[in-house]
Amino acid sequence: MKMQNQRKTIQKIIGGFLGVASASVFIIPGLAQANTSKQSIIAQTSSPGGTMSAPTTNSSPNSNPSTSNLDTEFITKAAQSDMTEIQTSKLALQKSRNKSVRDFAQQMIKQHTESSRELKPIAMSKKVMLPKDIGPENTALLTSLKKVSGSQFDQAYMQGQVQAHTNTLAEYQKYLDQGQDPQLKAFASKISPLVAQHLQMAQKMVATR
Repeated sequence: MKMQNQRKTIQKIIGGFLGVASASVFIIPGLAQANTSKQSIIAQTSSPGGTMSAPTTNSSPNSNPSTSNLDTEFITKAAQSDMTEIQTSKLALQKSRNKSVRDFAQQMIKQHTESSRELKPIAMSKKVMLPKDIGPENTALLTSLKKVSGSQFDQAYMQGQVQAHTNTLAEYQKYLDQGQDPQLKAFASKISPLVAQHLQMAQKMVATR
């Protein structure tokens, strides 16, 4: 009975997160969809890199005339992804007592801090202002994680990591397919294998829990 109540609580949290998200399916079943368009990146996971992002098309008032909306959106999503990973993982260090979860969280903080530092000068060179918040979908995840603790937190955190990295990997793949800026494409090529690596780690942890 206790396990059943726990599952209901976690499902409720994840359901709330998905209500805000634009993604359609969550966690392991949904990963089958994500994997089809992302196999080219996941195949490269042997080489570490590191971070996340998203795209569109046009031109932003904050950006250089040569910077497209796709460039600006990619930078914004990559920065928000890094901030989300850092904030949720710091929360994991506060709330989790599980060694595997804590080790994963520490790795996320370290690697996403590094990728964030790498992205900042690129954004500055293109006169793109970095976001000050993590966006509504990521905020929903962070808020939901604050409401649980113990094993419920561990499960919700790791499931959130699967969803977040699935979304991020899709954004990186989109920019690699459609983006034109050489500097941003080099950044995406370097970081996307790390995003795929993080996704695989999170998937494995969810599957074994």
